[in-house]
Amino acid sequence: MKYLYFCVETNYTVVMPKVKDEKKVTDIHKAAMKLLIQTGFAGLKMADVAKEANIATGTLYIYYKSKEALVNDVYEHTRKEMVSVLLDSKNAVSGDFYKTFASMWLSYFNYCLRYPEKMIFVEQFVYSGLIDSTIIDETEKELKPLNQFIEFGQEKGIFKPLNVELLKAQMQGAVHDIIKVIHKKNIELSDTEILQCLGMSWDAMKRTF
Repeated sequence: MKYLYFCVETNYTVVMPKVKDEKKVTDIHKAAMKLLIQTGFAGLKMADVAKEANIATGTLYIYYKSKEALVNDVYEHTRKEMVSVLLDSKNAVSGDFYKTFASMWLSYFNYCLRYPEKMIFVEQFVYSGLIDSTIIDETEKELKPLNQFIEFGQEKGIFKPLNVELLKAQMQGAVHDIIKVIHKKNIELSDTEILQCLGMSWDAMKRTF
């Protein structure tokens, strides 16, 4: 994006703000997330984030005026990324609830398996009281298509007649717990075992008569 630099008769120069370097933003987010998982919010220091991101502390403050602003931006960006993976349009299989569920579950599972630090970060901070409520509300609103999918499944008698929030928690929570066990115990799952884990999650949600 180009900005216009010009002089007016008063001889003042008007300079538009520079666009943030997206690579720097990514590096900052990665550094902040790593340190937050290690130290928690109280132990986080902006100087340490800058050092981890390989930038000057002054540069970090150009991007984020406080560590509260930094943590909120990292949360918002990461949560939206996780939701987009879960609700990718490629996961929808017309007329087949199980295949759609399986595609969503596997996409989310593989994402969390690849980026466990992002999963842990969101899980750690969503109920921390540090994330602005408007950010939490906005990111959760993006899960509306999942709510609709579950509600329609309930209408069809496929999913248990429970509160939708509980079913969503079961779906995502099961993935989180499996990923944490995999990394803690250094377990390498076969494709068959991953499908068995998917089956357990499906069985936990589907209605039994």
